[in-house]
Parts: sequence; C-alpha cells; structure tokens
Amino acid sequence: MRKNPNALGVALIIISSIGFGLAPTFANFSYDSGANAVGTLLARFSTATILMLVVRKLVSRKTRSTESNKIKWPRPKLFAQLFLLGALGYFIATILYFTAIENIDSGLAITIFYCNPVIVVLLSWWLLGNKPSRIIIWCLVSTLIGVAIAAGQVGNADTISVVLVLIVAVEYAFYMIISSKVLPKVDLPTGVTIVMFGAASSFAIYALVAPGANAVVFPGSPAGWLSVLLLAIVATVIPTATLYAGMNLIGTGKTAIIQTFEPVASIIAGVVFLSEPLTLPRIIGATFVIGAVGVLATAESRTAARIIHQ
Repeated sequence: MRKNPNALGVALIIISSIGFGLAPTFANFSYDSGANAVGTLLARFSTATILMLVVRKLVSRKTRSTESNKIKWPRPKLFAQLFLLGALGYFIATILYFTAIENIDSGLAITIFYCNPVIVVLLSWWLLGNKPSRIIIWCLVSTLIGVAIAAGQVGNADTISVVLVLIVAVEYAFYMIISSKVLPKVDLPTGVTIVMFGAASSFAIYALVAPGANAVVFPGSPAGWLSVLLLAIVATVIPTATLYAGMNLIGTGKTAIIQTFEPVASIIAGVVFLSEPLTLPRIIGATFVIGAVGVLATAESRTAARIIHQ
C-alpha cells in the first residue's frame, strides 16, 4: 500500500508551524537576559548555520557509499540563489516585522501578516499554474477567520507599521514561491545550510552598520544563550527543514494555509510559558484554524499538490 505524501506533507508543515510559533517565546527569554533583537537574531542564525554544517557533514558521511552524488555543494549560480533566500528572504521579513511590532500590538501584526496565505495561493496560481481547489478555498477562508479572531485586532494601528507588516506578508509570499522553484534542485541539508548562512551573513552586516541605538547586544547569561540555542534548533533549523520538505510534497498553496497553525502555537506557548491569558476569542479562533487543518489533512485530493519542476 502506497504511503500518502499529502498526509506526510501536512504533518511536516504542522511541525514547522509549531516550531516557528515558539520563536517569540524563546526570543523573549533572550531579551530577559539583556539581549536586543539584532543580537538575538544574529546569534540565532549563526548558531543555526553551525548546527546545519554539522548535520550536513553527518548526513554526507552516512550516505557517501550509496548516494554520494546527492550530498554536494551546488554550482555558484544555485549557491547564490539559495544564499539570497536567507540573505534577503529571512533577513528582510524579520527586520521589518520586529520594527513594526515596536509600534503596534503583536496581535494586530500577526493578523495582518496572515493575509499571507491569500497572497501565496494567488501567486502560486499566477506564477506556477496551481489553481486552488474548492477545499483549499474553504480552508483558506476558515483559517483567515480563525487567525483574525484569535489574534484580535486591538489598539495602536500605526499606519507605517501596518504597511511594514503588509510588505512582510507579500515578501514572504514571494519567498515561498521562489523557494519552491530553487530548493528542489539541491539536497535538503545543503539547501537549509546555505539559507541559514545567508541569513546569518545579512544580520552580521546589519550589526556592523546599524546605528548605535540598534547596535548588537548578545544575551548576558547562560539562560539567555540556552534560549538562543533552543531558538536556533527548535524554532529555526527544524521548522525550516520540515517546511521545505513538506512544501515539496504538497505545494505552496496548501503549505500557506497550514502555516496559519503558527499563531495557534504562539498562543499556546504564550499561555504555557509567558502566563498570557487564554480568552474565549482565542479559543474560538484556534478552533477555526485547527478545524481547517484537520479537514485539509484528511481530504483526498484527486490531483496531488506538488512543486512543479520546469
């Protein structure tokens, strides 16, 4: 009996969403130790790069006898494309988002950002020819309603910050589309390693040229560095790898929808680790999102969604 790649892809994206959803919690622990956003993010991606180099080396040794041609560094052009996914995709989205949430509530910011699935589905339809099915459209509507209810649109709607988050949503949509075309050309460990290296490089350059008020400040305690290590492993390396692997199985449209599980994970992490209140609107919103993910996971598609190689 054949394994269901759709179910595996959905599971991988859910794992990815949970990992990314834990990122704000680990970041807050780093801030509590005295670090700022630039220091935390530079340490995060530098640590992730080192970890991925180790993982890639171990995988390369394990597969050397049978699949040595798969674990190798790509040609300069492909290397540059993967590097830019991290140097531009990760870097721009993170810097703009952290700038925006200085002036607006994080609930409003995440609500605005999660118009991203609509953008991804439309771009995937336009650029890749992946016409969304009826089930995807209904799940998309449900997840957007759930995110809006759970996050809560409250307070301080600074116009510039709202625009910044919208830019992040559009930029991340293009990032996913480009990733779906570039990443299948290289093995997963190598692709993730180069992307992490690109992000770390951009944050290192930013730390060197940033104004004094934004100068890099690293964690000031062992607990702070432990939070950075968890941020790098649990909220960066694992979710990035599972995101790419899952997206390769189910395509960008479904991936974008299932990724709306991320704010649910953030809500749960906030309640458990940061003592944030669990309100009725958040419960209702989470129900909409989890319900849509469940429907999408169990639905049998006549045409399996996958990344198109051309």
